[in-house]
Amino acid sequence: MRRGPVDLLPAGALPLGLGGSRLGSVGGASPDEARTVLALALEEGVRFFDTSNIYGQGDSERLIGEAMSRRDDVVVVTKAGKYVPWPKRALVPVKGLLRGSVRRSTAAKQTVGSARAKPMPTNWEPSRLRSSLHGSLRRLRREYVDVLMLHSPPVEIVERGEATAGLEDARLAGDVRYVGVSVDDVATANACLDDGRISVLQLPLHPGSDDYAEVLDRARVLGVAVIAREVLGGIGSLSGHPRPSELAQDRICRSINDPLVAITLVGATRTSSLAASVEAARSCTGGHP
Repeated sequence: MRRGPVDLLPAGALPLGLGGSRLGSVGGASPDEARTVLALALEEGVRFFDTSNIYGQGDSERLIGEAMSRRDDVVVVTKAGKYVPWPKRALVPVKGLLRGSVRRSTAAKQTVGSARAKPMPTNWEPSRLRSSLHGSLRRLRREYVDVLMLHSPPVEIVERGEATAGLEDARLAGDVRYVGVSVDDVATANACLDDGRISVLQLPLHPGSDDYAEVLDRARVLGVAVIAREVLGGIGSLSGHPRPSELAQDRICRSINDPLVAITLVGATRTSSLAASVEAARSCTGGHP
């Protein structure tokens, strides 16, 4: 049995969340660029921030922690279950040099893109999940996170239940407000809805797809909050459209206005793209948060 309604937005916040997957990454925003994006997000009323222990080899959490450490009016979500292998961790000290190379060279950009597309190693043992959470809390400079999610687990991990039990133990210890799962497929989403300990789902709700229609209906009935990601359709989905900004605005508004979605996530590595997403969110909320 679930424990009641899930509250993911502070009063007066814009119904838009900032995804931090490319904050501090080699192919994304540099630390200074990320700080500027995060400052603008806070200035514009964004109060929901989504990250993971693996994003930017931990730098996404560090940057969000730096920006949010003294604030109690934000909601911070992070994830566990995946980890950065040693070869990639060894590159952290030279990320600045690599980022410059990627921006100058198409070949380097393609190499980084190929490496990014490879699956990260995983460990779903409760002890490793606790260790991951404690590392995230240090980087985020917080005593607790609002939501801790299993990061794209296969359906059998959710069905087995030990990993979810590990997150539930963290909730009972006061390190987490809500237990959640970021899923990549319908079967795993349904398995999550069968587990009453899971209060939040993050779903890839691509425009024009109804793959998760039944999942959304079930989540509403069960009181599970849904965070929508990839609402613009993924990288390159807007290219070639004669009016990409209007298309993006329409897709953001459709998600925000969907009563089955609690939070709509967008990514941004530049202030211009974040400003456009904020404008789109305001356009479908009457100009108010």
